[in-house]
Amino acid sequence: MRSPAIKTAALAALALALALPSAQSAYAQGSITFNEDDFFGSEDEFFVEVEEAPEGTVGASLLVYDRVRVGGSVSGSATASWTWDDPYSSFALDGFDAYSLKPSLSSTLFFDARPSEDARFYGSMKTAWPFDEAEVFELFTDFNFDEKLFFRFGKQTVNWGVGYFFSPANIINLQAIDPFNPGAQLEGPVSLRAHYPLPGSQHNFWAYATFDSPDMKPEDIAVAAKGEFVLGAWELGAGLWYRYDSPLRGIVTASGSLRDLTIFGEGYLARGSDKTWVSAIAPFPSGTVSYETDDTSAFFKGSAGFLWSKSDWNLTLAGQYLYDGEGYADADRLSLIDQAHAFIDPIPAGDAKDLAMNALKVLVLGSGRHYAAFSVSKSELYLKDLSASAFVLANLSDFSGLVRPSLSYRLFKGMSASVSASFAFGSADSEYIVLNDGPAMSWSFGLSMGTGSF
Repeated sequence: MRSPAIKTAALAALALALALPSAQSAYAQGSITFNEDDFFGSEDEFFVEVEEAPEGTVGASLLVYDRVRVGGSVSGSATASWTWDDPYSSFALDGFDAYSLKPSLSSTLFFDARPSEDARFYGSMKTAWPFDEAEVFELFTDFNFDEKLFFRFGKQTVNWGVGYFFSPANIINLQAIDPFNPGAQLEGPVSLRAHYPLPGSQHNFWAYATFDSPDMKPEDIAVAAKGEFVLGAWELGAGLWYRYDSPLRGIVTASGSLRDLTIFGEGYLARGSDKTWVSAIAPFPSGTVSYETDDTSAFFKGSAGFLWSKSDWNLTLAGQYLYDGEGYADADRLSLIDQAHAFIDPIPAGDAKDLAMNALKVLVLGSGRHYAAFSVSKSELYLKDLSASAFVLANLSDFSGLVRPSLSYRLFKGMSASVSASFAFGSADSEYIVLNDGPAMSWSFGLSMGTGSF
């Protein structure tokens, strides 16, 4: 445990923000920013994932190309948004607290070469305006031993979980699922994969060695193994992940279908955690922050959900619950929020107070133990080109969340329009109220232009 002493209000707020964990939260991973696009959603990034032929299940002639396949996608949009931080006390159309116009242009490009039945080479890159860089998203090669043991080496997505909005079993990929865009492909690490399909069955065994850096020691390699078993209409999975000086992690998954209903669940168990918890915050003006880690306790995460789709009705429902054993207990979370206020409230308005409020946002982000998400979508709503959807993301520990209904209409081929609203709900100091600077409401109007794949 460490306790850095902070001498000024601004430095205390900044240190608190840096000291708090920025690792995977209950619903998102990556850099933490707080604006309407992050929490109210923005135009989804369009990415094409190439369908793979199952290894060893089709004739060799279907796996060989006489030339390299090249393709990709382009996504263009412009979205205007207006946000009211507290619309229920005194609302006026021209009284919004923030507004923005966000043009977006992104592209992906892939190649897929299969010069022989024993080899495949695949890569994809993506970039987005202002085109500061082009990122290699995947780059790997497939090869095999005697068409019995199949290998893949390179940067690749590793799909261990079965969850839709949340996935505790997603312990290898570099990204977590974004509940606002659950269908997006996740970025994976550089790894060596070995795949053994059990002959005469639908069972599969997988082994991985993953590499975190181009400059590392042998003991820094992470190893993992997983088995997948098909029992009737159900697919069950179990796996282990290990790296020296890191928590040993195990996962189980289950998924199955009952006519139009798909049911799924997964669990995660680890001895110790990589997470850092805040244990105490001293009042103003000291700002001393204490935090702690735990390398020995058992931590469990579990999730269960469903996906129901009725093609005749053009209707899809999805829901999922998440228990996060690394979240704060209710009493601890409320105590830390009170301690944070004892430091923040006396700070005069200005940059220092803004930094302190950002630190509070980091503290509450993903701090609960119980979360849930639900969505409903329907296409051809009265009109062939009209679609509607609604999405709810909630922290059940403090009963706060976001509600986002939306409508979209296809104007003509290549252009569609959408309108959406987002509402934050909860009590004072609950997660989504703090993250949105109050019970915020946002309205957005967007145009999708020229989006497509080739």
